[in-house]
Amino acid sequence: MWWKALLTAFGLLFVAELGDKTQLAVIALAGRYEWKVVLAGASAAFTLLNALAVTVGTALYEFLPEKVVRYGVAGLFLLFGVLTLLRRDEEEEGRKAEGHKPFLSVFLIIALMELGDKTQLSLLALAARYSYPVFVFLGGTLALCLTSLVGALVGTSLSRLVSPPWMRRISGIVFLAFGAASLFW
Repeated sequence: MWWKALLTAFGLLFVAELGDKTQLAVIALAGRYEWKVVLAGASAAFTLLNALAVTVGTALYEFLPEKVVRYGVAGLFLLFGVLTLLRRDEEEEGRKAEGHKPFLSVFLIIALMELGDKTQLSLLALAARYSYPVFVFLGGTLALCLTSLVGALVGTSLSRLVSPPWMRRISGIVFLAFGAASLFW
């Protein structure tokens, strides 16, 4: 039944993503960028990757070796961490970054983090189990977009409570930690 595929994908991916490294990255990114841009970038990445997981499946992993993805994610996080920590405090007195670059940055970070993640593998398995790939896609994508909304709002709230220089330092350290962790796990 189509509704079982939709609800199973939604429930499984929603629970799996809560507190996941991707949601933590969304929180950190929302401290740096406008929450709407973070939500849009993360949602676009999830939508693209979920479509790939449901339609292309394991063929994607044949073209992108796991090591390439892992080192790409690690490099991107380390770069973001260093750039965040090196950014001067005067830049933070203005409003949060806007435009296409923040969207692209969020999109790339989330897309690289999610390649081969447990949520992607779960969608592959659900698409194989149910004969309703569109509903598996919709349920999984809605769940991941909802967890991204929660993360973006939490990150924005934190940025109001914590001074911009400290938010920048915390974000930089979080990015460096994820980069280092990606190298070894």
